[in-house]
Amino acid sequence: MSSLSIDLEYIDADVQAAESARAALAEAGITVTARSVSLDAILARPQGTCPHAVVLDVAVFSGEPALAVRQILAHCPEAVIVVTGSGAPASAISRAVSAGARGFLLKPYQPADLVATVRDAYESARALGRARPEHTTARRGKLIPVYSPKGGVGCTTIATNLAVALASKSYSVALVDLDLQFGDVGSVLDLKSVNSIADLLAQPEITEELVNDTFVTHSSGVKVLVAPENLSVVETIDAADAVALLKKLTGLFDYVICDLWSSLEELSIQTMRAADQVVLVTTPELPALRNLVRVVTATRDDLHLDDKALFVGNRLPGKGSLSTEEILRAFGRPFVATFPSEGVGITEAINRGLSFFDSRVNPRIAKHYRAFADIVVGTGEGKSRAAQQAPATR
Repeated sequence: MSSLSIDLEYIDADVQAAESARAALAEAGITVTARSVSLDAILARPQGTCPHAVVLDVAVFSGEPALAVRQILAHCPEAVIVVTGSGAPASAISRAVSAGARGFLLKPYQPADLVATVRDAYESARALGRARPEHTTARRGKLIPVYSPKGGVGCTTIATNLAVALASKSYSVALVDLDLQFGDVGSVLDLKSVNSIADLLAQPEITEELVNDTFVTHSSGVKVLVAPENLSVVETIDAADAVALLKKLTGLFDYVICDLWSSLEELSIQTMRAADQVVLVTTPELPALRNLVRVVTATRDDLHLDDKALFVGNRLPGKGSLSTEEILRAFGRPFVATFPSEGVGITEAINRGLSFFDSRVNPRIAKHYRAFADIVVGTGEGKSRAAQQAPATR
């Protein structure tokens, strides 16, 4: 039987079980990288360093491992998970398998049984294209959600036009509407589709062919996944599964832009946690500024928005609104970009389903988004200049 070359980690309170199988696993080419690790330790692993396989004991999770399986796959989508345990209810095992586990092994087991189960699970996943190839580096684009805790500040407008701006620079871009109940990405770009993120969650592999069949293509070249038309579908969408899909999409696109719901709910939190950068949007009104500061402060130890957020001011300056100096005092952070209030021009473009890069729209509006795209890519000077205006408040 051929030898494998994969890394394996245990989440198992029974350290002796792991140690007793170490020699048999090594003989099969399966390296146990640690005696036993916690779920948090795996979720803290940098992207690209996840184990090939994880053996997970149901006892560590009070007999309900499905949530842990989803969390691991959201962070390490190509990991192969084998569930073990003694006396676990069949319903719990079924839920773990439905969540993405590839195998189950009843305790106590012989080392040879563990080797066979891990081998079969890994080779089965690899045949389906889901397992990470042995010690290779996959392409990875950037995941960038756009968020504000206050609705109506222009997140959808900024997300859609940032996506188009990046596409105009010859980057491959996916735009995903994660305001699942009442998302407007389709309306803003005059796009309709019967497909949504719900149609992709059950797919073991996300291929370019599947993307072409499911996403709708905007005239700019941006691939768009609109919000579900049927509201009953929203309840079936698990946040961890959705984030796992977003991570898979970064293997196919240079940029994955997401328009988030204004509520600080689980999908928004998990998406921002997984993001490379987060565009945080506010308008020059005190309530919008205060709410954004509250989000940054409340999630500092989890989301680290001070470090990876791009703070953006929309409709600035505005009549009767706070001045730039007053905003800096109230907000304590500089904006990397601002977008002016163009009044009728912007409203007309949105109502007609036109991006600001459309030839029928005043080109003055689009130049701000081109500059912002340069900042996102890392070639613009706006971020470095803005950072000199005021220190971030911590």
